[in-house]
Amino acid sequence: MATVLVALLAVFIPLATAWVVWAAPNATDDWTRSIALAPFDVVLVAALAWGLTRPRVLRELFRSPAVAWSTGAFVMAFGVSAVVHPSWLALNLFLRLLGGLAIIAAVSVASSRPVTRRVLLGTIAGVGVFQAVLAMVQSARGASFGIEYLDFAGPLYPFGSSFAGRGGLTHPYHLAVLLLVAQGAALLGVRQAADTVRDRIPWLAALVVLSAGIGVTYTRAGALGQVALVAALLLGRRDRRTLQLAAVAVVVGLGIGGMAFGDGWMARTEQTTSSAKADSDRGKRAEEAIELFTDHPTVGVGPGRYVTALAETDRVEYLPAHDLVLHELAELGGLGGLAVGALLFLLACRVLRGGAWTAAVVLPMVPFLLLDAFPYVFATGLALSAVWLGLVRSSLDPLTPADAFDAVDA
Repeated sequence: MATVLVALLAVFIPLATAWVVWAAPNATDDWTRSIALAPFDVVLVAALAWGLTRPRVLRELFRSPAVAWSTGAFVMAFGVSAVVHPSWLALNLFLRLLGGLAIIAAVSVASSRPVTRRVLLGTIAGVGVFQAVLAMVQSARGASFGIEYLDFAGPLYPFGSSFAGRGGLTHPYHLAVLLLVAQGAALLGVRQAADTVRDRIPWLAALVVLSAGIGVTYTRAGALGQVALVAALLLGRRDRRTLQLAAVAVVVGLGIGGMAFGDGWMARTEQTTSSAKADSDRGKRAEEAIELFTDHPTVGVGPGRYVTALAETDRVEYLPAHDLVLHELAELGGLGGLAVGALLFLLACRVLRGGAWTAAVVLPMVPFLLLDAFPYVFATGLALSAVWLGLVRSSLDPLTPADAFDAVDA
């Protein structure tokens, strides 16, 4: 059951449709100030029901006292802030976080046995490959198809002579997050097939396609993550030959995506070296977050209400903080920010414990957590983050069959 749930979630996440069921005044088109339901939400509800009937697998996520205490502090900050600043956005975020916990547990259960692990990783990687190919086709034709469930209508972002593909998602950077999660699945697939050359080939081929897809999203955060990924693979000590093969696949894919679809990366390089737009106003976003925290240091502005709080003042634009810790400081106050910072520190500790394979799954996401908002603000991003954290957790487990969960759970 766990395998089916995660596989369905992976398939449903990029379906290009959603229905707004609530929005703040004059915010129907603002995904950060509205509540939208998409097909994958049905899977999240099913996953939550699955998790609530299996409390043992949820408790397993908090086996570490440090994780339990840090999560407890976050829950306390979230609850107090939500009571002081009640909103539908807070309830929406709370339910999505609960569903995300269930997905993390489901990925862990599905990864506990070789057969279900292979199905799980293959589905996630396969969905990513399809989306990468779709993005490259979009980039090559310079336009989306606008076919419901396949992709959204509307122009693509131009970079020089290139166009950024976005697959079935609403923004190319959002697609990049989906593709790096799929990369993580493909990397764990390579790891699982490390003893058989023939079995490695599909996973390595998937890595090439996924990396090429990331190349046509033209995200600098994604580029930083890919550099960190290649470094982690090349610096790994165990499974050295397999890690090197994976690194080659990633580099080949990035080369294809970066050079075969125009001069988009040259344009991005010029933007980065320009003093006027080097940080794309990330400094401004940080100033806004610190301003909100300074005005509400104890309980924040309320869960899910960051952009709503900005919109209550006269500004040129209303955007999230583009930094996870600053965002939570502003929304939940000091305790919430400290709790999230502690959880990130524990994640870093797990990277050190897990070695190259865990680092390869974790590091590509880090720039998006510190320089973007999609993984922790948007509903689709939260669902993808749950799958990603499940893969991170499974990267720490041995490849031999586990007896921690019953077969029926997987």
